[in-house]
Amino acid sequence: MGFFDNIEVEVEPYEDGIKIIFLVLERPVVKNINFAGNTKVKTKKLREAVELKEGDYLKHYLLKLGEDKIREIYQGKGFHFIDVKSEEKRTDGYVDITYNIQERSKVYIKEIGFEGNKTFSDKRLSKIISTKERKFPRFFFQGRFDKDKFNEDIERIKAFYGSGGWLDADVKWKEQYSPDSSKVFLNVLIDEGERYYVDTINIKGNILFTNTEIGNMLELKKGSAFLPESLQKDTQNVQKAYGRQGYINASVKTDYTYKQVEPKIDITYDIRENERFFIEKVLISGNDKTKDTVIRRELLFFPGERLDTEKVHISEERLTGTGYFDSESGTPTDISYEPGTKHNTKNVIVNVKEGRTGILRFGGGFGANAGLFADVSYTDKNFDIFDLPKDWKDFISGNAFRGAGHVVTLRFSPGFQRTEGLFSFQNPSVYDTGYSLGFSANVLRRAREDYDEERKGGKISVGKQVLRGLRLTLTPNYEVIGIQNIDSNAPQTVKDIEGSSSKLSLELNAVLDRRNSRFFTTKGYEITSSLEVSGLDVDIVKFIARGQRYHTIFDFPNWGKHVLSYGGTFGVVESTTDEDVPIFERLFAGGSNSIRGFSFRGVGPVDPVSREQIGGKVLIIGTAEYTMPVYGEMIRSAFFIDAGKADTDINDINLNNLRASLGFGFRVRVPFLGNSVVALDFGFPFIRKDEDDEQTITFNFGGSGL
Repeated sequence: MGFFDNIEVEVEPYEDGIKIIFLVLERPVVKNINFAGNTKVKTKKLREAVELKEGDYLKHYLLKLGEDKIREIYQGKGFHFIDVKSEEKRTDGYVDITYNIQERSKVYIKEIGFEGNKTFSDKRLSKIISTKERKFPRFFFQGRFDKDKFNEDIERIKAFYGSGGWLDADVKWKEQYSPDSSKVFLNVLIDEGERYYVDTINIKGNILFTNTEIGNMLELKKGSAFLPESLQKDTQNVQKAYGRQGYINASVKTDYTYKQVEPKIDITYDIRENERFFIEKVLISGNDKTKDTVIRRELLFFPGERLDTEKVHISEERLTGTGYFDSESGTPTDISYEPGTKHNTKNVIVNVKEGRTGILRFGGGFGANAGLFADVSYTDKNFDIFDLPKDWKDFISGNAFRGAGHVVTLRFSPGFQRTEGLFSFQNPSVYDTGYSLGFSANVLRRAREDYDEERKGGKISVGKQVLRGLRLTLTPNYEVIGIQNIDSNAPQTVKDIEGSSSKLSLELNAVLDRRNSRFFTTKGYEITSSLEVSGLDVDIVKFIARGQRYHTIFDFPNWGKHVLSYGGTFGVVESTTDEDVPIFERLFAGGSNSIRGFSFRGVGPVDPVSREQIGGKVLIIGTAEYTMPVYGEMIRSAFFIDAGKADTDINDINLNNLRASLGFGFRVRVPFLGNSVVALDFGFPFIRKDEDDEQTITFNFGGSGL
């Protein structure tokens, strides 16, 4: 039937038998497919959407399917009154198809109203749904009406009520169009019903924990609103409590029943504790290169202990976080159990999948604070200097110098304003003690406005993670700072330190990192602080603290996350002798990562003669930024406000002499450059001083603009 529209069979007598005659109506071949009336959608897109193609035999179900496809495209763009009809013109076994399209008006959402919502305001409910009214700026709030998506929103509102205890809530909607059908008024009809509360909580089957102990693990109490999500969490909390005590096969089943008369619920926790298990052996597998000790130092459980499932889970996260193993596979680490030799023991099997840990990068960029620069770097997070290659192929394939968990970095970054060379090595856990030991050497040359600055030095660092996410590091550092090529009109503070200065310092750093991601942070916070005491030619004490907090404000499934971040920087520096703090140790404000709208180091005290920036001894910066997706998470827009100052004296820890700016920008993620971000900002100062250096556009690429 693929080639014919109709087949009939006739039977006639013929000589001594019968004659069978097949009468067929051959399907025409599609010669041309045309589209008429489409002004809002390109013909190419419509042609790709319809499955019927030129040269095919005409199939009417594909013809009608093409109408549906065209209708879907238009409705997805807001043309809900689109009319599509196909037309056939047959000649000599061929047919020309024309899809006649009447686009009519595009439908925009004029208003979304709510009726019957007694508990939650219209504003609160409107935040739950992804469908929005058309309003300014229309680039973000187009007000496009999609019935399928709005039906999903209705289910979302119903689920929202259910999650709060309104289990019988009923949500419907109706629509009303303007006379010209270009606008739609949506009305959400809500019947909240009654809210359900917990009446009794029954616990049975528990021996290890008392009813009171289990009750303390629960969010839901007698008299509290019945929240299904809390019930699920409570079940998990009880399960985890048993898992921490070695009852890895404990079963916690939850059942609840409704009262017949009043809106109350009885909850029953049915517990089967089963057997308690202990660890007999911890077995490591899959580590072809990484040493067992490197893996074991990340584990929080040991043979002979009770099998604590929480320790197992945290250990798995720690192993994944090392970056030693293949995260692209989705399962870089996997921890499972097998029976031990005794009935109440388990062997814990830690299976890892080796990944490439050495990364060679070639890149570059431009920063308002750093100028144009190139960058060549090699980093290996699982380095082993004693793992020598057997041959050249072993070296090229990355099977050499791996497995000890050491971190080595080589970097060369030449530029017009800034050139840096760096070598660093770190052992995260010396002899498996948990203490890190590292050393580094670097050369940094920087072309300042009135002089050139060069820093050469080396440092040794000793650190330890004392709490989850909190690491302390102590760093002795020796540097030689050279100030040369000084302009004749440079500030006197620069001329006074011409030549080389030696600096020996001891620095204590604390980092508390509770962010959910280093590359795209949507929640959590990071706090860093450093206290530096130095001597020889540079006698100073310097303290700098930074903090940043992140919140997801909206999370639209088909669009992305709106993120608010805010934080600040506070710094002070003071000389420990009668000499002043040299300019290369002073604190400056302005530029990216500071106060946008001002140039790099463009805010602060100025020399009374040259009027050039000379830096201060107090730094106060505050910033808030709101980002939202423009194209997935690859391109985001940003709106920000910055405020702060760099001031002369330690006594200036106040809000006097503040500068402030506000603006907008864009963030573009570049995956092939290690998730580097291109940042383009437009800052507009609204609190300024005459001596400030302003810069509207701040552009950074390939780095943070050091």
